[in-house]
Amino acid sequence: MTRVKICGVRTPEDAADAVGAGADAVGVILAPAPRRIALGEVTAIRRAFPALLPLVGVFVDPSAQEVRSALEAGVGVLQFSGLESPQFCASFGRPFIKVLHVGERAPDLEDVRRYGAGLITFDTASAQRGGMGRTFAWSEIEPLRKIGAFCVAGGLSPENVGEAVRRLHPFAVDVSSGVEREGRKDRELMRAFVRAVRESDAAA
Repeated sequence: MTRVKICGVRTPEDAADAVGAGADAVGVILAPAPRRIALGEVTAIRRAFPALLPLVGVFVDPSAQEVRSALEAGVGVLQFSGLESPQFCASFGRPFIKVLHVGERAPDLEDVRRYGAGLITFDTASAQRGGMGRTFAWSEIEPLRKIGAFCVAGGLSPENVGEAVRRLHPFAVDVSSGVEREGRKDRELMRAFVRAVRESDAAA
Protein backbone atom coordinates (compact mmCIF):
# COMPACT_ATOMS: atom_id res chain seq x y z
CA MET A 1 0.00 0.00 0.00
CA THR A 2 1.32 3.42 -0.95
CA ARG A 3 1.67 5.66 2.08
CA VAL A 4 0.31 9.21 1.96
CA LYS A 5 1.95 12.14 3.73
CA ILE A 6 0.00 15.37 3.82
CA CYS A 7 2.49 18.13 4.46
CA GLY A 8 2.25 21.79 5.37
CA VAL A 9 -0.52 21.50 7.96
CA ARG A 10 -0.74 24.60 10.13
CA THR A 11 -3.47 23.92 12.67
CA PRO A 12 -4.74 21.00 14.77
CA GLU A 13 -7.87 21.07 12.59
CA ASP A 14 -5.75 20.62 9.46
CA ALA A 15 -4.03 17.64 11.06
CA ALA A 16 -7.28 16.04 12.18
CA ASP A 17 -8.78 16.50 8.72
CA ALA A 18 -5.69 14.98 7.08
CA VAL A 19 -5.89 11.91 9.28
CA GLY A 20 -9.65 11.72 8.77
CA ALA A 21 -8.99 11.71 5.02
CA GLY A 22 -6.76 8.67 5.43
CA ALA A 23 -3.26 10.16 5.59
CA ASP A 24 -0.56 7.89 6.99
CA ALA A 25 1.61 10.79 8.17
CA VAL A 26 1.30 14.53 8.70
CA GLY A 27 4.05 17.04 8.03
CA VAL A 28 4.71 20.49 9.48
CA ILE A 29 7.01 23.07 7.93
CA LEU A 30 9.74 24.32 10.28
CA ALA A 31 11.79 26.13 7.62
CA PRO A 32 11.36 29.59 6.09
CA ALA A 33 8.28 29.19 3.86
CA PRO A 34 4.69 30.46 3.65
CA ARG A 35 3.41 27.40 5.54
CA ARG A 36 5.95 27.63 8.35
CA ILE A 37 4.60 27.25 11.88
CA ALA A 38 6.12 28.17 15.23
CA LEU A 39 7.45 25.50 17.55
CA GLY A 40 4.74 26.37 20.02
CA GLU A 41 2.14 25.13 17.55
CA VAL A 42 3.78 21.74 17.01
CA THR A 43 2.64 20.26 20.32
CA ALA A 44 -1.00 21.20 19.71
CA ILE A 45 -0.87 19.64 16.25
CA ARG A 46 0.77 16.50 17.64
CA ARG A 47 -2.13 16.09 20.08
CA ALA A 48 -4.70 16.38 17.30
CA PHE A 49 -4.18 12.91 15.84
CA PRO A 50 -3.22 9.38 16.97
CA ALA A 51 0.20 9.02 18.52
CA LEU A 52 1.03 6.02 16.31
CA LEU A 53 0.88 8.16 13.15
CA PRO A 54 4.12 10.05 12.43
CA LEU A 55 4.45 13.80 12.73
CA VAL A 56 7.15 14.83 10.28
CA GLY A 57 9.12 18.03 10.79
CA VAL A 58 10.37 19.57 7.54
CA PHE A 59 13.66 21.49 7.69
CA VAL A 60 15.99 23.26 5.28
CA ASP A 61 19.60 23.45 6.50
CA PRO A 62 18.67 23.71 10.20
CA SER A 63 21.01 23.95 13.14
CA ALA A 64 21.27 20.93 15.42
CA GLN A 65 19.53 22.89 18.17
CA GLU A 66 16.57 23.68 15.92
CA VAL A 67 16.14 19.98 15.25
CA ARG A 68 16.44 19.05 18.91
CA SER A 69 13.86 21.68 19.87
CA ALA A 70 11.42 20.27 17.30
CA LEU A 71 11.90 16.76 18.66
CA GLU A 72 11.15 18.02 22.16
CA ALA A 73 7.99 19.69 20.84
CA GLY A 74 6.62 16.44 19.43
CA VAL A 75 8.11 15.85 15.99
CA GLY A 76 8.93 12.17 15.52
CA VAL A 77 10.35 11.95 11.99
CA LEU A 78 12.81 14.42 10.47
CA GLN A 79 12.71 15.56 6.85
CA PHE A 80 15.72 17.42 5.48
CA SER A 81 15.16 19.40 2.29
CA GLY A 82 18.40 21.37 2.04
CA LEU A 83 22.07 20.49 1.68
CA GLU A 84 22.34 18.53 4.91
CA SER A 85 25.08 15.92 5.04
CA PRO A 86 24.33 12.23 5.63
CA GLN A 87 26.15 12.49 8.96
CA PHE A 88 23.97 15.39 10.10
CA CYS A 89 20.75 13.66 9.07
CA ALA A 90 21.64 10.50 10.99
CA SER A 91 23.03 12.23 14.06
CA PHE A 92 19.73 12.58 15.94
CA GLY A 93 18.97 8.88 16.24
CA ARG A 94 15.52 9.30 14.66
CA PRO A 95 13.99 8.12 11.40
CA PHE A 96 14.70 10.65 8.69
CA ILE A 97 13.68 11.55 5.17
CA LYS A 98 16.14 13.18 2.78
CA VAL A 99 14.79 15.17 -0.14
CA LEU A 100 16.78 14.98 -3.36
CA HIS A 101 15.80 17.50 -6.00
CA VAL A 102 15.27 16.65 -9.65
CA GLY A 103 16.17 19.49 -11.97
CA GLU A 104 18.43 19.56 -14.99
CA ARG A 105 19.67 16.16 -13.90
CA ALA A 106 18.27 13.51 -11.63
CA PRO A 107 20.14 12.36 -8.54
CA ASP A 108 22.20 9.26 -9.23
CA LEU A 109 22.61 6.07 -7.23
CA GLU A 110 25.64 7.46 -5.43
CA ASP A 111 23.59 10.47 -4.26
CA VAL A 112 20.96 8.11 -2.92
CA ARG A 113 23.32 5.64 -1.24
CA ARG A 114 25.08 8.38 0.70
CA TYR A 115 22.04 8.69 2.94
CA GLY A 116 21.99 5.07 4.04
CA ALA A 117 18.87 4.18 5.97
CA GLY A 118 17.07 7.44 5.27
CA LEU A 119 13.94 7.40 3.10
CA ILE A 120 14.66 9.31 -0.10
CA THR A 121 12.04 11.72 -1.41
CA PHE A 122 12.32 12.96 -4.97
CA ASP A 123 10.99 16.50 -5.39
CA THR A 124 11.14 19.22 -8.01
CA ALA A 125 14.24 21.40 -7.86
CA SER A 126 13.65 25.05 -6.98
CA ALA A 127 15.79 27.97 -5.90
CA GLN A 128 14.16 28.09 -2.48
CA ARG A 129 14.76 24.39 -1.69
CA GLY A 130 11.12 23.90 -0.86
CA GLY A 131 7.94 22.71 -2.48
CA MET A 132 6.81 24.80 -5.44
CA GLY A 133 3.78 22.78 -6.49
CA ARG A 134 5.38 21.71 -9.77
CA THR A 135 5.96 18.20 -11.06
CA PHE A 136 9.26 16.99 -12.45
CA ALA A 137 9.82 14.57 -15.32
CA TRP A 138 9.04 11.27 -13.63
CA SER A 139 11.02 9.45 -16.30
CA GLU A 140 14.17 10.93 -14.72
CA ILE A 141 13.84 8.72 -11.63
CA GLU A 142 12.52 5.53 -13.20
CA PRO A 143 16.09 4.09 -13.35
CA LEU A 144 16.37 4.65 -9.59
CA ARG A 145 13.45 2.42 -8.67
CA LYS A 146 16.02 -0.29 -7.89
CA ILE A 147 16.99 1.59 -4.70
CA GLY A 148 13.98 0.17 -2.91
CA ALA A 149 11.52 2.31 -0.96
CA PHE A 150 11.28 5.95 -1.98
CA CYS A 151 8.78 8.80 -1.88
CA VAL A 152 7.58 11.12 -4.66
CA ALA A 153 6.64 14.77 -4.14
CA GLY A 154 6.32 17.84 -6.31
CA GLY A 155 3.09 19.07 -7.84
CA LEU A 156 1.00 16.04 -6.93
CA SER A 157 -2.77 16.46 -6.83
CA PRO A 158 -5.90 14.30 -6.88
CA GLU A 159 -5.78 14.52 -10.68
CA ASN A 160 -2.26 13.19 -11.25
CA VAL A 161 -1.25 11.17 -8.18
CA GLY A 162 -2.88 8.01 -9.52
CA GLU A 163 -0.66 8.10 -12.58
CA ALA A 164 2.42 8.66 -10.39
CA VAL A 165 1.55 5.63 -8.26
CA ARG A 166 0.88 3.39 -11.28
CA ARG A 167 4.03 4.48 -13.09
CA LEU A 168 6.58 4.69 -10.27
CA HIS A 169 5.22 2.34 -7.56
CA PRO A 170 6.60 4.54 -4.76
CA PHE A 171 6.58 3.59 -1.10
CA ALA A 172 4.95 6.95 -0.37
CA VAL A 173 3.65 10.15 -1.93
CA ASP A 174 3.86 13.62 -0.41
CA VAL A 175 1.37 16.42 -1.08
CA SER A 176 0.93 19.97 0.15
CA SER A 177 -0.39 22.65 -2.22
CA GLY A 178 -2.22 20.04 -4.29
CA VAL A 179 -4.81 19.63 -1.51
CA GLU A 180 -5.34 23.32 -0.81
CA ARG A 181 -7.85 25.97 -1.83
CA GLU A 182 -6.84 29.60 -1.45
CA GLY A 183 -3.73 28.55 0.46
CA ARG A 184 -5.54 26.46 3.09
CA LYS A 185 -5.89 22.71 3.44
CA ASP A 186 -9.18 21.52 2.00
CA ARG A 187 -10.89 18.49 3.53
CA GLU A 188 -12.49 17.28 0.31
CA LEU A 189 -9.30 17.63 -1.73
CA MET A 190 -7.41 15.63 0.90
CA ARG A 191 -10.03 12.91 0.72
CA ALA A 192 -9.93 12.91 -3.07
CA PHE A 193 -6.13 12.64 -3.03
CA VAL A 194 -6.09 9.66 -0.70
CA ARG A 195 -8.90 8.03 -2.65
CA ALA A 196 -6.95 8.37 -5.90
CA VAL A 197 -3.92 6.70 -4.29
CA ARG A 198 -5.98 3.84 -2.89
CA GLU A 199 -7.75 3.26 -6.22
CA SER A 200 -4.40 3.08 -8.01
CA ASP A 201 -3.09 0.65 -5.41
CA ALA A 202 -6.15 -1.56 -5.90
CA ALA A 203 -5.72 -1.56 -9.66
CA ALA A 204 -2.02 -2.51 -9.51
